[in-house]
Amino acid sequence: MKKKNSKNNNERRQRRSDEDRALNRELGNFGLEPPKIYKPSQRSEGSYSSGDSEFGDLPSFSRRREQDERDRSSRANDSRRRRDAKPEKDKRKISKIKRKVILYCALTLSIAALVIALSLTVLFKIHNINIKGNEVYSQKEIQAILPIEKENNLFLIDKKRAQEKLEENLPYIYNVDIKRKIPSTVEVIITETPQVYCILNGDNTYTYLDGKFKVLEDNGGSRPEGSILIKDVKLKSNVVGQKAVFTDKKAAKNLKSLADTVTKLSLDKITAIYTKDINNNYMEYDSRITFKLGTLDNLEKKVYSALTATQKLDETNPGAKGTMTIKDDKQVYFTAG
Repeated sequence: MKKKNSKNNNERRQRRSDEDRALNRELGNFGLEPPKIYKPSQRSEGSYSSGDSEFGDLPSFSRRREQDERDRSSRANDSRRRRDAKPEKDKRKISKIKRKVILYCALTLSIAALVIALSLTVLFKIHNINIKGNEVYSQKEIQAILPIEKENNLFLIDKKRAQEKLEENLPYIYNVDIKRKIPSTVEVIITETPQVYCILNGDNTYTYLDGKFKVLEDNGGSRPEGSILIKDVKLKSNVVGQKAVFTDKKAAKNLKSLADTVTKLSLDKITAIYTKDINNNYMEYDSRITFKLGTLDNLEKKVYSALTATQKLDETNPGAKGTMTIKDDKQVYFTAG
């Protein structure tokens, strides 16, 4: 009897071994141990029923695939959430930077406003006013007209208004340069008229002008020493302290060019200027030689050429009188008379 049972057991083991090999060939060898066979009494409530399989709890590959899909979906969702969270993080970072920039700008503006307020109220008050370069007018005369006073703020002074007021009320002032010297000094540099022009009026009086044709005096009884006579013109207006108005506007423009050249080149021996038209402009040298300059083109070169020729003429014929005609800066000839 025992031999029979032993033989039956051997057959059952052999049959199970054959079934395991057949299962591996069908499913592939995954290195899994064969499921254990439980007795009906050992089956748990959640295990397979007797009709499910004789191998008991066999792992389900469909369940594994479903789990893999759920894992991949979870990872994809995590990655998407991280990508969505990054722009939001960047926005918060940019917003924080903007708030800092706005704060710094507001702080800078506040400090600047405080500095400006202090500069205009407490700091930089004028304690000294220095006047230089004046000869015709005294410092008291200039200070009486100058619209700048001590204890005013250094940066609130109106330089242009001060210049215009001095030049208008003190006509012999040709130019005014006003400088601020921090912390409390104003420097007023006066340039008095370097050249006086005069015009002979119909009543035999003279009107005196500076190089900008500003009226210095009117109804002068005599021609000032060293002045330059402006010939063959008439004035429409000659208010002291203001620019003279000529009746002939074209003539006024030509005369202004001649006067500017005299001032620029410091021609101290020019005694008269006049113009007939755009093609005929003249200077008189030492009241004895007339420079016939023609047009105003290359005026400075023409004047230099005339002066050079006059110097050579004086070496051979001192005190000569006549006309020095300048065709251009290289063609110059003298006509006595």
